[in-house]
Amino acid sequence: MIESQKMYDPEREIEKILKLNIGYITIFDQAYPTQLNELPDGPVILYIKGNAEILKEPSLAVVGSRKFTSYGKTVAYKLTRESAEAGLVIISGLALGIDTIAHFAVLDAKAKTVAVLGCGLDQVYPACNLGLAKNIIEMGGAIVSELSPGTPPLKHNFPSRNRIIAGLSLGTLVIEAAESSGALITAYEALEYNREVFAVPGNINSETSFGPNRLIQKGAKLVISTEDIFEELNVEFKQSQEKAKEMLPESKEEIIILDLIAKKDMLVDNIIEQSDLNVIEINTALTMMEMKGIIENVGGIYRKKS
Repeated sequence: MIESQKMYDPEREIEKILKLNIGYITIFDQAYPTQLNELPDGPVILYIKGNAEILKEPSLAVVGSRKFTSYGKTVAYKLTRESAEAGLVIISGLALGIDTIAHFAVLDAKAKTVAVLGCGLDQVYPACNLGLAKNIIEMGGAIVSELSPGTPPLKHNFPSRNRIIAGLSLGTLVIEAAESSGALITAYEALEYNREVFAVPGNINSETSFGPNRLIQKGAKLVISTEDIFEELNVEFKQSQEKAKEMLPESKEEIIILDLIAKKDMLVDNIIEQSDLNVIEINTALTMMEMKGIIENVGGIYRKKS
Protein backbone atom coordinates (compact mmCIF):
# COMPACT_ATOMS: atom_id res chain seq x y z
CA MET A 1 0.00 0.00 0.00
CA ILE A 2 1.49 3.36 -1.00
CA GLU A 3 1.90 6.11 1.56
CA SER A 4 -0.89 8.32 0.15
CA GLN A 5 -3.37 5.43 0.43
CA LYS A 6 -2.37 4.89 4.06
CA MET A 7 -2.97 8.56 4.82
CA TYR A 8 -6.37 8.80 3.10
CA ASP A 9 -9.32 7.54 5.15
CA PRO A 10 -12.62 7.73 3.20
CA GLU A 11 -14.75 7.32 6.33
CA ARG A 12 -12.92 10.14 8.07
CA GLU A 13 -13.34 12.34 4.96
CA ILE A 14 -17.09 11.70 4.84
CA GLU A 15 -17.41 12.40 8.55
CA LYS A 16 -15.54 15.68 8.08
CA ILE A 17 -17.70 16.98 5.22
CA LEU A 18 -20.93 16.00 6.98
CA LYS A 19 -19.87 18.10 9.98
CA LEU A 20 -19.24 20.99 7.61
CA ASN A 21 -22.66 20.53 5.93
CA ILE A 22 -20.97 19.82 2.61
CA GLY A 23 -22.40 17.34 0.12
CA TYR A 24 -20.62 15.57 -2.70
CA ILE A 25 -21.25 13.89 -6.04
CA THR A 26 -18.86 11.45 -7.69
CA ILE A 27 -18.46 10.66 -11.36
CA PHE A 28 -20.21 7.33 -10.70
CA ASP A 29 -23.39 8.94 -9.34
CA GLN A 30 -26.54 9.46 -11.39
CA ALA A 31 -26.71 13.03 -10.08
CA TYR A 32 -23.32 13.86 -11.60
CA PRO A 33 -23.78 16.71 -14.14
CA THR A 34 -24.20 15.43 -17.69
CA GLN A 35 -22.08 18.27 -19.08
CA LEU A 36 -19.09 17.24 -16.98
CA ASN A 37 -19.47 13.62 -18.04
CA GLU A 38 -18.67 14.75 -21.56
CA LEU A 39 -15.24 16.08 -20.57
CA PRO A 40 -12.04 14.08 -21.02
CA ASP A 41 -10.72 15.55 -17.76
CA GLY A 42 -13.88 16.04 -15.70
CA PRO A 43 -13.54 16.06 -11.91
CA VAL A 44 -13.93 12.68 -10.21
CA ILE A 45 -15.73 14.32 -7.30
CA LEU A 46 -17.57 17.59 -6.76
CA TYR A 47 -18.07 18.95 -3.26
CA ILE A 48 -21.28 20.97 -3.05
CA LYS A 49 -23.01 23.39 -0.71
CA GLY A 50 -26.50 24.32 -1.82
CA ASN A 51 -28.77 23.04 -4.57
CA ALA A 52 -27.06 20.24 -6.53
CA GLU A 53 -30.01 19.88 -8.93
CA ILE A 54 -29.23 23.11 -10.79
CA LEU A 55 -25.92 21.67 -12.00
CA LYS A 56 -27.91 19.78 -14.63
CA GLU A 57 -29.88 22.80 -15.84
CA PRO A 58 -28.96 24.82 -18.98
CA SER A 59 -26.26 27.25 -17.95
CA LEU A 60 -24.01 30.05 -19.16
CA ALA A 61 -20.56 30.84 -17.79
CA VAL A 62 -19.85 34.55 -17.30
CA VAL A 63 -16.22 35.47 -16.71
CA GLY A 64 -14.02 38.51 -16.96
CA SER A 65 -11.35 40.71 -15.52
CA ARG A 66 -10.87 41.59 -11.87
CA LYS A 67 -9.91 45.09 -13.06
CA PHE A 68 -13.06 46.07 -14.92
CA THR A 69 -14.14 49.39 -16.42
CA SER A 70 -17.49 51.13 -15.92
CA TYR A 71 -18.40 49.87 -19.40
CA GLY A 72 -17.58 46.29 -18.40
CA LYS A 73 -19.57 46.59 -15.19
CA THR A 74 -22.67 47.89 -16.99
CA VAL A 75 -22.52 45.28 -19.75
CA ALA A 76 -21.80 42.41 -17.36
CA TYR A 77 -24.74 43.27 -15.14
CA LYS A 78 -27.18 43.75 -18.04
CA LEU A 79 -26.29 40.63 -20.04
CA THR A 80 -26.05 38.41 -16.96
CA ARG A 81 -29.32 39.56 -15.45
CA GLU A 82 -31.21 39.17 -18.73
CA SER A 83 -29.72 35.69 -19.25
CA ALA A 84 -30.74 34.67 -15.73
CA GLU A 85 -34.25 36.07 -16.17
CA ALA A 86 -34.56 34.03 -19.36
CA GLY A 87 -33.93 30.82 -17.43
CA LEU A 88 -30.19 30.20 -17.69
CA VAL A 89 -28.24 29.24 -14.59
CA ILE A 90 -25.18 31.50 -14.43
CA ILE A 91 -21.82 29.88 -13.63
CA SER A 92 -18.87 31.96 -12.46
CA GLY A 93 -15.92 31.85 -10.10
CA LEU A 94 -16.78 34.21 -7.19
CA ALA A 95 -13.61 36.20 -7.96
CA LEU A 96 -13.48 39.95 -7.53
CA GLY A 97 -14.50 41.93 -10.60
CA ILE A 98 -16.76 40.64 -13.36
CA ASP A 99 -17.42 37.34 -11.53
CA THR A 100 -18.80 39.17 -8.51
CA ILE A 101 -20.89 41.50 -10.67
CA ALA A 102 -22.36 38.50 -12.50
CA HIS A 103 -23.33 36.72 -9.28
CA PHE A 104 -24.95 39.89 -7.88
CA ALA A 105 -26.88 40.45 -11.13
CA VAL A 106 -28.38 36.97 -10.83
CA LEU A 107 -29.35 37.48 -7.19
CA ASP A 108 -30.97 40.81 -8.08
CA ALA A 109 -33.03 38.92 -10.66
CA LYS A 110 -34.01 36.42 -7.92
CA ALA A 111 -32.54 33.65 -10.07
CA LYS A 112 -29.93 30.93 -9.51
CA THR A 113 -26.17 31.00 -9.89
CA VAL A 114 -23.29 28.61 -9.22
CA ALA A 115 -19.87 29.67 -7.94
CA VAL A 116 -16.95 27.33 -8.65
CA LEU A 117 -14.15 27.78 -6.11
CA GLY A 118 -10.43 27.18 -6.35
CA CYS A 119 -10.24 26.03 -2.73
CA GLY A 120 -12.13 23.83 -0.27
CA LEU A 121 -15.72 24.78 0.53
CA ASP A 122 -14.93 25.24 4.21
CA GLN A 123 -13.33 28.54 3.22
CA VAL A 124 -14.37 31.18 0.72
CA TYR A 125 -11.88 33.03 -1.45
CA PRO A 126 -11.79 35.98 -1.55
CA ALA A 127 -12.96 36.24 2.07
CA CYS A 128 -14.82 39.47 1.32
CA ASN A 129 -17.27 37.42 -0.77
CA LEU A 130 -18.31 35.17 2.11
CA GLY A 131 -21.65 37.00 2.36
CA LEU A 132 -22.18 36.68 -1.38
CA ALA A 133 -21.53 32.92 -1.21
CA LYS A 134 -24.14 32.57 1.56
CA ASN A 135 -26.67 34.57 -0.47
CA ILE A 136 -26.07 32.36 -3.52
CA ILE A 137 -26.95 29.28 -1.48
CA GLU A 138 -29.95 30.92 0.18
CA MET A 139 -31.36 31.89 -3.22
CA GLY A 140 -31.33 28.28 -4.42
CA GLY A 141 -27.89 28.31 -6.03
CA ALA A 142 -24.73 26.46 -5.09
CA ILE A 143 -21.01 26.75 -4.48
CA VAL A 144 -18.92 23.83 -5.72
CA SER A 145 -15.32 22.64 -5.82
CA GLU A 146 -13.39 19.52 -6.75
CA LEU A 147 -10.98 20.27 -3.92
CA SER A 148 -11.51 18.67 -0.54
CA PRO A 149 -12.23 20.80 2.54
CA GLY A 150 -9.09 22.28 3.98
CA THR A 151 -7.50 22.96 0.59
CA PRO A 152 -6.24 26.57 0.51
CA PRO A 153 -6.71 28.90 -2.50
CA LEU A 154 -3.33 28.22 -4.07
CA LYS A 155 -2.50 29.85 -7.40
CA HIS A 156 -2.25 26.60 -9.36
CA ASN A 157 -5.80 25.60 -8.33
CA PHE A 158 -7.49 28.27 -10.42
CA PRO A 159 -6.68 27.19 -13.99
CA SER A 160 -8.03 23.77 -13.03
CA ARG A 161 -11.10 25.43 -11.50
CA ASN A 162 -11.69 27.29 -14.78
CA ARG A 163 -12.15 24.05 -16.72
CA ILE A 164 -15.09 23.18 -14.45
CA ILE A 165 -16.69 26.58 -15.11
CA ALA A 166 -16.34 25.99 -18.85
CA GLY A 167 -17.40 22.36 -18.63
CA LEU A 168 -20.59 22.95 -16.65
CA SER A 169 -21.85 25.47 -19.20
CA LEU A 170 -23.38 25.41 -22.66
CA GLY A 171 -21.26 28.44 -23.49
CA THR A 172 -18.86 30.94 -21.95
CA LEU A 173 -19.35 34.71 -22.12
CA VAL A 174 -16.19 36.79 -21.75
CA ILE A 175 -16.61 40.40 -20.64
CA GLU A 176 -13.28 42.26 -20.41
CA ALA A 177 -10.12 40.21 -20.03
CA ALA A 178 -6.48 41.19 -20.24
CA GLU A 179 -4.00 39.19 -22.29
CA SER A 180 -3.01 36.92 -19.39
CA SER A 181 -6.44 36.79 -17.75
CA GLY A 182 -7.88 33.62 -16.22
CA ALA A 183 -11.06 34.43 -18.13
CA LEU A 184 -9.22 33.63 -21.35
CA ILE A 185 -8.14 30.29 -19.92
CA THR A 186 -11.81 29.52 -19.29
CA ALA A 187 -12.70 30.54 -22.86
CA TYR A 188 -9.98 28.35 -24.37
CA GLU A 189 -11.12 25.44 -22.20
CA ALA A 190 -14.65 25.96 -23.55
CA LEU A 191 -13.29 25.79 -27.10
CA GLU A 192 -11.44 22.57 -26.23
CA TYR A 193 -14.72 21.09 -25.02
CA ASN A 194 -16.51 22.17 -28.21
CA ARG A 195 -18.69 24.64 -26.30
CA GLU A 196 -19.78 28.04 -27.52
CA VAL A 197 -17.65 31.08 -26.71
CA PHE A 198 -19.17 34.57 -26.63
CA ALA A 199 -17.28 37.85 -26.33
CA VAL A 200 -18.28 41.44 -25.77
CA PRO A 201 -16.23 43.79 -28.00
CA GLY A 202 -14.42 46.71 -26.41
CA ASN A 203 -12.18 49.69 -27.02
CA ILE A 204 -9.01 48.54 -28.83
CA ASN A 205 -6.98 50.90 -26.62
CA SER A 206 -8.22 49.28 -23.44
CA GLU A 207 -6.06 46.58 -21.84
CA THR A 208 -9.15 44.73 -20.62
CA SER A 209 -10.60 44.60 -24.14
CA PHE A 210 -7.67 42.62 -25.51
CA GLY A 211 -9.10 39.25 -24.53
CA PRO A 212 -12.63 39.50 -25.95
CA ASN A 213 -11.45 41.33 -29.09
CA ARG A 214 -8.87 38.62 -29.75
CA LEU A 215 -11.47 35.89 -29.16
CA ILE A 216 -13.75 37.56 -31.72
CA GLN A 217 -10.83 37.60 -34.17
CA LYS A 218 -10.50 33.86 -33.65
CA GLY A 219 -14.16 33.18 -34.28
CA ALA A 220 -15.97 33.73 -30.99
CA LYS A 221 -19.53 35.01 -31.27
CA LEU A 222 -19.63 38.81 -30.99
CA VAL A 223 -22.30 39.72 -28.45
CA ILE A 224 -24.20 42.99 -28.30
CA SER A 225 -27.39 41.58 -26.73
CA THR A 226 -28.65 38.46 -25.00
CA GLU A 227 -30.46 37.49 -28.20
CA ASP A 228 -27.04 36.79 -29.72
CA ILE A 229 -26.40 34.27 -26.95
CA PHE A 230 -29.77 32.53 -27.13
CA GLU A 231 -29.62 32.26 -30.91
CA GLU A 232 -26.20 30.62 -30.87
CA LEU A 233 -27.03 28.19 -28.07
CA ASN A 234 -30.04 27.01 -30.05
CA VAL A 235 -32.01 26.51 -26.85
CA GLU A 236 -35.71 27.34 -26.64
CA PHE A 237 -36.02 30.12 -24.10
CA LYS A 238 -39.20 31.74 -25.37
CA GLN A 239 -41.35 30.24 -22.65
CA SER A 240 -38.99 31.19 -19.84
CA GLN A 241 -38.47 34.65 -21.32
CA GLU A 242 -42.21 35.24 -21.39
CA LYS A 243 -42.46 34.02 -17.82
CA ALA A 244 -39.71 36.43 -16.78
CA LYS A 245 -41.42 39.31 -18.54
CA GLU A 246 -44.83 38.54 -17.09
CA MET A 247 -45.02 41.15 -14.37
CA LEU A 248 -48.07 41.46 -12.17
CA PRO A 249 -49.41 44.74 -10.79
CA GLU A 250 -48.36 45.21 -7.19
CA SER A 251 -50.19 48.25 -5.79
CA LYS A 252 -53.88 49.12 -5.59
CA GLU A 253 -53.33 51.90 -8.11
CA GLU A 254 -51.64 49.57 -10.60
CA ILE A 255 -54.48 47.05 -10.32
CA ILE A 256 -57.11 49.73 -10.99
CA ILE A 257 -55.24 51.15 -13.99
CA LEU A 258 -54.54 47.74 -15.51
CA ASP A 259 -58.21 46.80 -15.18
CA LEU A 260 -59.19 49.92 -17.14
CA ILE A 261 -56.51 49.59 -19.83
CA ALA A 262 -57.17 45.88 -20.31
CA LYS A 263 -60.67 46.74 -21.53
CA LYS A 264 -59.65 49.66 -23.76
CA ASP A 265 -56.53 51.68 -24.71
CA MET A 266 -56.71 54.97 -22.86
CA LEU A 267 -55.30 58.48 -22.61
CA VAL A 268 -54.15 59.72 -19.20
CA ASP A 269 -57.18 62.04 -19.02
CA ASN A 270 -59.54 59.09 -19.49
CA ILE A 271 -57.72 57.13 -16.78
CA ILE A 272 -58.08 60.10 -14.40
CA GLU A 273 -61.80 60.38 -15.14
CA GLN A 274 -62.58 56.72 -14.60
CA SER A 275 -60.22 55.72 -11.80
CA ASP A 276 -60.97 58.12 -8.92
CA LEU A 277 -57.19 58.40 -8.42
CA ASN A 278 -55.32 61.68 -8.27
CA VAL A 279 -52.86 62.77 -10.95
CA ILE A 280 -49.75 62.06 -8.85
CA GLU A 281 -50.89 58.51 -8.02
CA ILE A 282 -51.69 57.82 -11.67
CA ASN A 283 -48.43 59.21 -13.08
CA THR A 284 -46.37 57.30 -10.50
CA ALA A 285 -48.21 54.04 -11.20
CA LEU A 286 -47.98 54.48 -14.99
CA THR A 287 -44.23 55.08 -14.79
CA MET A 288 -43.69 51.95 -12.67
CA MET A 289 -45.91 49.82 -14.91
CA GLU A 290 -44.00 50.95 -18.01
CA MET A 291 -40.69 50.09 -16.36
CA LYS A 292 -41.98 46.63 -15.47
CA GLY A 293 -43.21 46.01 -19.00
CA ILE A 294 -46.88 45.69 -17.98
CA ILE A 295 -48.06 48.53 -20.22
CA GLU A 296 -46.70 50.66 -23.05
CA ASN A 297 -47.21 54.27 -24.11
CA VAL A 298 -47.90 54.65 -27.83
CA GLY A 299 -48.37 58.29 -28.84
CA GLY A 300 -49.80 59.23 -25.46
CA ILE A 301 -52.19 56.29 -25.40
CA TYR A 302 -51.58 53.63 -22.79
CA ARG A 303 -52.29 50.00 -23.53
CA LYS A 304 -51.57 46.64 -21.98
CA LYS A 305 -48.37 45.15 -23.33
CA SER A 306 -48.93 41.90 -25.19
